[in-house]
Amino acid sequence: MKNRILKSMAGATPLFLIAAFFNLSAVNQTNAQNVGSPQSRVAVVDIKYILENHVGFKKSMEGLKSQFDKAGEELKSERLRINNLEMKLREVKPSTPDYNELDEEVNRAKSEWTLNANKQKKEIRKTESKILWDVYYEVKTQTKRYCEQNRIDLVISFNGEPIDPEQPQQVVRGVSKPIVYHHPGIDITPHILASLNNQAAGPVSKRNIGVPPQ
Repeated sequence: MKNRILKSMAGATPLFLIAAFFNLSAVNQTNAQNVGSPQSRVAVVDIKYILENHVGFKKSMEGLKSQFDKAGEELKSERLRINNLEMKLREVKPSTPDYNELDEEVNRAKSEWTLNANKQKKEIRKTESKILWDVYYEVKTQTKRYCEQNRIDLVISFNGEPIDPEQPQQVVRGVSKPIVYHHPGIDITPHILASLNNQAAGPVSKRNIGVPPQ
């Protein structure tokens, strides 16, 4: 009886070992694949939407617009003064001392107006560029902090604005978008915006974007 049992076990052992070997090999192969190809966490963020709803950025741009409007009014007022001088110049007899003096004043005023206009334009553009860069740096900083907290490896900028198929320019813009599809759950835009505005994410949720990835 004992010999029959041993013989039966001896006959079954090779099949058992073969099955165990293949199972072990499959597990090792799976583990090797997991180690060699770690999963990557990806998210998207709508920079344009953030800029349009960033409280600090909007206030800065409103202040810049006020500065631009004030400078424009001053330039407009000076331009009207120059126009009046030119009208007076037409009424003065040419080649007279009064004409020469007024003509010199007109030319000097025109030159100063052009220099001042170019200076104002340059300063406003420089200020605008600095405001934009400061906000973008702030967005990057908040995004980095959020990604470190939620173990996100890559964030891609995208434009979530809907496309009107009746508008050719929008259609072209939509076709040229680098991202064809993304799951709503990887859009971290409302969370970054809420952090930037230092307020609850509730009002931002009107955008109807997904929850942060866990």
